[in-house]
Amino acid sequence: MEHVLPFLPAKSLCRFKAVSKEWNRWISSPFLAHLQTTHFKDISGLICQSPGSDPSFISFNQDAYGIPSPSFNFFPQLVNIRTTCNGLVCCQSVFEVGNFFYYICNPVTKEWHELPKPNFFHGPETAVALVFEPSALGFSAHYEVVCAVPVDQTDVSIIFFEIYSSRSKSWRTTETICSEPDVLKLSINGFYMNGFVYWTSLSGAILVFDLKDEQYGTLPLPAGSGPHGALTQMHGELCYMLPQIQDGECLIGVYGNLDMSLKCVIPVEHEVLGETFSDCRVLTCVNSDILIILLPNKVIAYHVKAQKMQVVSEAGTEGFQNCLPYINSLVAVAK
Repeated sequence: MEHVLPFLPAKSLCRFKAVSKEWNRWISSPFLAHLQTTHFKDISGLICQSPGSDPSFISFNQDAYGIPSPSFNFFPQLVNIRTTCNGLVCCQSVFEVGNFFYYICNPVTKEWHELPKPNFFHGPETAVALVFEPSALGFSAHYEVVCAVPVDQTDVSIIFFEIYSSRSKSWRTTETICSEPDVLKLSINGFYMNGFVYWTSLSGAILVFDLKDEQYGTLPLPAGSGPHGALTQMHGELCYMLPQIQDGECLIGVYGNLDMSLKCVIPVEHEVLGETFSDCRVLTCVNSDILIILLPNKVIAYHVKAQKMQVVSEAGTEGFQNCLPYINSLVAVAK
């Protein structure tokens, strides 16, 4: 039993508590939660939200994956979902002048922690990334929240970087300040990979932040990039996925290297599409073997190694502004 359970999703584990007192005791132990966090890596579904609406959850397997309160109503106030990472979710209270809070939560256990207020005012345009790397050697699930905060000064706009650490339980402002004009307007959701945080900009560039040295750099985005493309990890490398609709066919361009040049094109199989679509977008994913493709009335998973496509949900995603991949985990939230 102990060899199998860590590889199962959180919803299945919670259901198996009813098997016996022994199973309930083992599944409820912090040690199993730690093992499951480090072993289970499958993307379980999407946490979606539209402006002014409660969040919702699209499960890729109703029997195996789920969260008990998809609207996140266990918080004391309404929240906006900002970003996810390896089972943890970063939320922000609905924006009010002078009064906002960040929360880190696990929606499976409804466990959450309110972060102290940062040094700067973080408005809706603040770009946020959640950094959490489960480690078999580290029992505590420590995380960082990395924020790129735009500040308008008298004659120039700049970006400050603020980082919250669950180890120190405090925010710190880095000495690095960014004034690059191409990255002053960023997408609000960041992508973390191998010690670096990445944000795409509305001006066709990528802002890169090195967590170790706390320095920034920039990379180009491919021509034609926009809200339908996304950064992701493929074969251990940073890539940018850009979908295009040509003659009723959906093609995913894979761009990489320092110049973000075209590496290959992935055609979405007509048998998977089922019909002609005029809209297609991809999502940033933490699992390097899975690429998530959104169509107006279905969600497709592309398995990179097997080069196989699979319809994982026939739920509509067209009305959602924010859709974030989520891993069904028992991870404990560091307070």
